[in-house]
Amino acid sequence: MKRKPSPPKDFSYQGANFVLRYSWPSARRHTATPCRGYVDPLDPMTGKPLSKRQVYGKDSDEPVHYTVYGKDPQDIWDHHREEAASHLTALMVQRGLLGAEPAPDPATTAEIAILARNFAGTFFFLHRSEWGVTTMEEYRRQFDILMDELGDLRVGDLNDEVYRRLQETICRNALAGARKMESWTYGEEPPSSARKRMSILYELIQDLKQVEGVPIPTVPKRYNSKPSRQQQLLDIVDSARSLPVELLQNTLSSPSLLSQVKILADTGLRISEMIGLHFGSVQAISTSQGIMYYLTVTGQIDSSGKRTEITKTGASYRVVPLSSELGEFLMEQRQKMELQYGDLSLHLLCGCAKTNGFSDDPRTVTAINNEVSNLVPALLRRPDFFKALTTKRAYLFDEQIQDRELSSMLTCHALRRNFCTWLYCSSGLDSTEIYQQMGHTYKPQPRRTAAGLTLEEVRCMCLRKHVSSTLYHPANPLRYPVKGSFHASKIPACSVELELNPGETIELTVEDTEPGTVTHVGGKSISVRSLHRDRQHNVIYRYSLLAADEITSGLKKCKLLA
Repeated sequence: MKRKPSPPKDFSYQGANFVLRYSWPSARRHTATPCRGYVDPLDPMTGKPLSKRQVYGKDSDEPVHYTVYGKDPQDIWDHHREEAASHLTALMVQRGLLGAEPAPDPATTAEIAILARNFAGTFFFLHRSEWGVTTMEEYRRQFDILMDELGDLRVGDLNDEVYRRLQETICRNALAGARKMESWTYGEEPPSSARKRMSILYELIQDLKQVEGVPIPTVPKRYNSKPSRQQQLLDIVDSARSLPVELLQNTLSSPSLLSQVKILADTGLRISEMIGLHFGSVQAISTSQGIMYYLTVTGQIDSSGKRTEITKTGASYRVVPLSSELGEFLMEQRQKMELQYGDLSLHLLCGCAKTNGFSDDPRTVTAINNEVSNLVPALLRRPDFFKALTTKRAYLFDEQIQDRELSSMLTCHALRRNFCTWLYCSSGLDSTEIYQQMGHTYKPQPRRTAAGLTLEEVRCMCLRKHVSSTLYHPANPLRYPVKGSFHASKIPACSVELELNPGETIELTVEDTEPGTVTHVGGKSISVRSLHRDRQHNVIYRYSLLAADEITSGLKKCKLLA
């Protein structure tokens, strides 16, 4: 039978050094403890094995050979070694061979990395509700890197200076793989991976101390940083938050362009959310302006290419309206494929046709994900795109560094940032609605899930997109046939068209509820009566560019050099 490799032979215990040797006596072959271990203490002065005369006071110069037995060397190392060392250490103190100084607490000499690895399962379980699936996977990877960076640090070593050195080590190691940073100084904003590992370190130390009761003398202070002045300028000037509209429209008009790219540009979904869409995620709804389309986001793709219904955050479960043109295209695409493959409602939208049928297995999904991840940056980094962005720079201070920063920002996430800019600048939505469509948590108000929306609310969301200028259409008017009394449009709109039958007349009352709004009314044979209601009279503004008098008034006068 092949034996397992033996554990180490040398070890220390309470200030004394020992040698442990193993053997397999034939006389004990059939016993429960066939392995024998000889534990020999070493002379603190010479480093040689002590004799029985020195330890026991016997008339013998033979080594001590304190004997223990176990199932195998590992069993002896794990369960019998310390007991033998404790016994021998006490004898050495009695004989004056070892100082009687109090032994350090074993808990303070334990290696942090070993404790952390044993605690890893509990650690990630404790934070399962805070970190989404993708975040958890990334944090597990960063956790393994952190363990190597901890080295042989022991519990008793942890103090503020050690933590600072560890933070510097983490940041400099991360700098080697950073895409956008060439240098780093303590106090500056660290690389992205370093931020993750330092966050893990903080939570880990807190949990080891509070949950496991590890006597850690000092917990780390969170790393406080600020971006360098150069990085602040780069974030302002070259953040790529608004992409050239005409170029995007021309790109999206190409029939050969992947549907996944079109969805990213029109909805601002995260790429994992987009790849995780089912065919059934594309929904249609009847409105006063015809059929509208929207997406229901109910899951995402993990790193292995499998769909999970656990999204990045709770707010990620949401409804996102589609431009009508894109919605019709996706519906037509589904109908054509279902003629050949049957119902595809629960199949992934990113799947593709193969000789043996429709495929959306993890390998296929991963390939599509990689294709989109490579295609979008290639499109956005084309010379015409790049030139259009660089010409809009408000400030030029280092063209080479700015170009590199801009290029690094032109990824799939640039389409999400561009969509967010459109929401704020062109959609007319308020902050709550914008947060909802982006899948961000809006803390001032309680979260609402996509399932909690009524059909009327979904209709209004779709109509708001219909009357806004998107990458697929200009701003559409609201068109209503006049039948009887018509009071107001379903949503705010810049343009409303009323359709009359030939020979009919209408009396139109325009009520202006927002002072300063300019209203234009046009048409044939229309009698218009304007009604202006200024509901804000004698407004006292509570804000000012100047400080209040009580703040600037002098309270006490005295001589400067009294």
